[in-house]
Amino acid sequence: MQRGHAYPPDLAKYVADHWPAGRTLPVSNRLFCEALSIAFQASLTVEEARPTRFRLLLTPVDALPEEGVPNQGVLRLRFDESRTLHADELRRLSPSTPFETALIGAHAEDDKLRVWGIAHSGPAWLTPTWGGGSPVPNWTLDPIVHVTGPGRIAVRSAGELIGALQGGLLVNATLDVFESKWLPALFAHAREEAIAEHAARQAIVPSPTLAEHSLVSRVGQHMLRRAIQLVRGAGHGGMILVVDSASKIDPSSVDGLRLKYRIDQDGPSRRYRALLLEILEGVAATTTKTLVGWADFAGDASPNLERLERSIFEMSRLIANLTSIDGAVVLDKRFGLIGFGAEVSAELPAPSRVYRAIDSEGEQREPDDFENVGTRHRAAYRFVNDHPRGLAVVVSHDGDVSFVAKRDSEVVFWPQSMSP
Repeated sequence: MQRGHAYPPDLAKYVADHWPAGRTLPVSNRLFCEALSIAFQASLTVEEARPTRFRLLLTPVDALPEEGVPNQGVLRLRFDESRTLHADELRRLSPSTPFETALIGAHAEDDKLRVWGIAHSGPAWLTPTWGGGSPVPNWTLDPIVHVTGPGRIAVRSAGELIGALQGGLLVNATLDVFESKWLPALFAHAREEAIAEHAARQAIVPSPTLAEHSLVSRVGQHMLRRAIQLVRGAGHGGMILVVDSASKIDPSSVDGLRLKYRIDQDGPSRRYRALLLEILEGVAATTTKTLVGWADFAGDASPNLERLERSIFEMSRLIANLTSIDGAVVLDKRFGLIGFGAEVSAELPAPSRVYRAIDSEGEQREPDDFENVGTRHRAAYRFVNDHPRGLAVVVSHDGDVSFVAKRDSEVVFWPQSMSP
C-alpha cells in the first residue's frame, strides 16, 4: 500500500508497470489512463439515487466468442453502433449491467475509446468472495476495471488484483483475513470436535475415511463469507459476534450482552454442525481414500453434496437476515445460533487503544482512534476487549467489513477485502 494521495494516472502507471509478464495491455498507455480517469469520474456519480457500480472490460469485441455461455465464459451483446466512452455513458449503462453479473465492454476505435456493448458473465466469478466449491471461469486476460464506490476503482486480470485506488491510496494487495493463520486457530477446538465426531462415526465403517482440518475450516469460512456478502448486499449493515463455546461462560448467557431474542438450544439452532457432519460423511462415502480435504469436496459434483452446499448457504442467508434488526447476531464457535438483536453493554470497559492491522496476521499494525468509528465498531471493540477468545464481524452501511479480535492482548481490527 502506498501512502499519500493517488489518482487515476498514478494507478494507470502502476498497473502498466506491474502488468503480468507475457500479457499485453490491449490499449495504449494514454488510452488506458483515459479509461481509468473516466471510470473514476463515473464512480463519483449516482443514477436515480443509487451509487454507480460497474465492471468495465477493456477488450476488443472480436476477442470474445459469439457463442459464449455465462458462468463459463460470457455472452456478448454488440451494439449496432459503438458509443463514446465517457462518465455519463457509464452511469447510464450501470443499472443494466449489474456489477455481479455483467460488464460494459469498451475498446479503441481510431485511437478513441468506444463502448461496443455488454458482456453477461453470470455470477460464477464471485466464488472466491461469496464462497463455494465451484471452479472459477477464466475467459479473458485483458483488464477489467472494477468500480465499487466513490473514488474506489481496481484493475484485475484473470481475477488477480493488479492495483487499486481506495480512499486516495494506491493499493497493490487486498487484506484477506480468511487467508490468515490466527482465524482458523480461533476455531481450533470446535474444528477438532467435529473431526473427532466424524472419526467416531467412521470407526464402524470397514474402510474408514477421516477428514482434514482444511475441509472443516473451509466449509465454515465459505458459510461466513456468504453471510457477510448477503449483509453487504442488503445495505443496512450489521454485526456478528462469535462467543467462545469452549469457555467457562455459558454461551446462552454471555457476560456483557443483552439478548433481545434468545434461541432455544435445540436441533434447528445447531443445524450448521449437523450439515457439516453430513458433508464429511458424504465426501467419505464417495472415495476410497483414507483422508479427504477441501479439494475432494470442491471436486465432487454429486447431487447429495450440492444439496448440502445449498443448505449451508441457506444458513448464511438465515444469519444475514437476522442482522436486519438493531443489535448483533450471536453465534458460538460451532456456528450454532444463540440469539439476535444483541446489545453490547455500555458498561463493558473500552480498550485504551485499538490497532489497525496492516497484514492478514496482524503482525504489522498501527494505532487507530477509538472514537473515530461508528457505534457498531465501538461495541465490537468493547466486546472483544472483554471476551479475548471471541470474534466480531462488523459490516457498515456502505459495505465496508471489519474483523475484530484480540491479538497479543491488544484489540485489533482488520479491514477485510470482500469485493473483487
